[in-house]
Amino acid sequence: MLAGKPAGLVMLKTIDRNVGYVYYIAVAKAERRKGIGKLLLNDSLQRFQAQGMKEVFASVEIENEPSEALFASEGFTRTSFGEVAKKHGKLHTANMYREMLVVPGEVLLRKKIP
Repeated sequence: MLAGKPAGLVMLKTIDRNVGYVYYIAVAKAERRKGIGKLLLNDSLQRFQAQGMKEVFASVEIENEPSEALFASEGFTRTSFGEVAKKHGKLHTANMYREMLVVPGEVLLRKKIP
C-alpha cells in the first residue's frame, strides 16, 4: 500500500515441503518501475527461505520480458520439464507443473535457495 492505495500484490504457493512457487506478482500501473516488484519478490524469497524451501519456481508468459527480467535479477533461470524431472522424477514433476498451473506459452523459471 502506498498513500492508502494498493501498489502491488504477490501470491505464493507451497508445492511441497522444499519447493515454493511465486504464483503471481502484480504492480499497479502508476507504481511500476519504482522497485515495488523487486521488493515483493525479495520478501517472497525471504519467506520461502525462512520456511526451509530449497528451491523456488515461477512462470511467466514467453513475451513478458519485464517480468522475466525481474526474476532474472534475483537469480532465476529458465528451466524445463526435463531438467526438473532429473531432480524430482517425471511423475512428481508432472504433479508440480499441475500445481503451478504452468500452461503453454509460459516459461518456467527456477532459483535454488541457499
